[in-house]
Parts: sequence; C-alpha cells; structure tokens
Amino acid sequence: MEQINNKRKGGGTGKIFTETYNPQRIERLKNIISDFRAQGKPKRYCILVDGEMVVPVNRDASNFDNYKRYLEAHTQNIEVRMYFGDSPNCNKHIFHTSQMTLSGTQKGVQEQIEEALEKQRIQTELETLRSKLKNKNKLIEEYEEVIGELEEELEKKSLNIEGVLDKSMQLFGQWKAKNNAKPVQGIPESNVEVEVQSEPESKSDKFYQQMKDKYSQESLDGSLKIWSVWLKHPELKGEFMKIVKQKIKEDGEA
Repeated sequence: MEQINNKRKGGGTGKIFTETYNPQRIERLKNIISDFRAQGKPKRYCILVDGEMVVPVNRDASNFDNYKRYLEAHTQNIEVRMYFGDSPNCNKHIFHTSQMTLSGTQKGVQEQIEEALEKQRIQTELETLRSKLKNKNKLIEEYEEVIGELEEELEKKSLNIEGVLDKSMQLFGQWKAKNNAKPVQGIPESNVEVEVQSEPESKSDKFYQQMKDKYSQESLDGSLKIWSVWLKHPELKGEFMKIVKQKIKEDGEA
C-alpha cells in the first residue's frame, strides 16, 4: 500500500510516496509526463536507482524507461522525482524492490525485473517500427507527388510517336526512290525525272526535317531499322514508348 511521508526539509514543498515496486504504477508516472508534454506544458522529472541518478532531470518521456537498464537482482529501490515547474521542489515516488517487499524470494525480484526489461524491449521495437512506417509512408507520398508532376509534364510534351513513324517511313521511301533512280540507256540523265508527290508540311514533316538537319543520313537509316523492329514486334511497344517518352522529356524536344 502507498505510504505518504509529509516531512519537510529546508522549507521545501513536496511529498514522499513509498510503495512496493509495481511496473504499472511507474508506468502511470510516465503517462503523466507524456500527457503534460502533449498539452504543451512539459513536466520535469528524474529517476534514481538505489540513490544514484540514472535518468537526469529532463522533460522528455522517451527517456523515462532508461532506468530499466540499471535494474539488477539486488536493486533496493527506484525513485522518481516529479518537479513543480522550474522549481527544485518535487514529489518523490519511491518504489522498494527488496526481497521482503516484493515476494520474499530472490526469484520474485528477478522475475519482475525481467518482465520490466522485456516490456521495455517490446515497446522500443514497436516505437522503432512505427517511426520507420511513418517515414516510409511520407516517402511514398513524396514519390507519388513527383510522379504526378512528371506525368503531367510528360503529357504536355508527348509526341504522337506512331504518326511520326509512319510519316518517317513515307519520307524515307521517297528519299530512297530519288537516290536509286538511274538514267535510261540512250537518254541523257538530265531528261530523267522522278516525280515525288508533295504534301502540305505537317508537324511530322518538320520533325523529320529537324532530324535530317541534326543527324547524318547513316544515323537516320539506323534509326529507321530500329523502328521497323518495333513494328514487327508490337509487344515491345509499352517498354519502347516508356523509354522514348523519357528521352523526349530529358531532351526537351516536344
């Protein structure tokens, strides 16, 4: 049963509470500290084990359970001091862990200490997992936001790849026809003409002309061969389009 010692020393204020070691009672004090902090009124405290301060004066409840690392089979008492504001005055909660007050056996002391340590280990692991999960969810949200922005930007710059390909093949055929034409024997070369039907210049025409101005004919021929492979194997379309769109975005040529 809890006992209260109302003796005063040096004109200070505060009470001394003594009772048998009880993990739930000590946890209650920790909850008080957490609640005060949540309300924006952090409460100062410290913890001593057998008269030695093991948790220095602070306001952070996450440090509270550090005292458990110092519990041993022969530990006599645990003292939690709960301060009043910034004053040195405090209430002292002393929990006796001697063999007589616990269960009368050394085994009883050890079992309670092991139980407290195991509880602390589990709680620490849970807090670590919660922190990792929180960070992971935050990272996922950031990735989704970035992906959304990229998709929107890509949509603005996307090209009708299929239309460009078809038009490129047509122009390539016209170019090949013109370059492969040979003069008819007996007729001057100047009299031989290859008529190429012209069409209004479209966006695809402009794009192809830009490619001709920028790259060599050998490079264009190689590219057209690659296009033909894609047409022959439409199952590659998804991956191919993904790569092409990404490169278009990087080059800024839309």
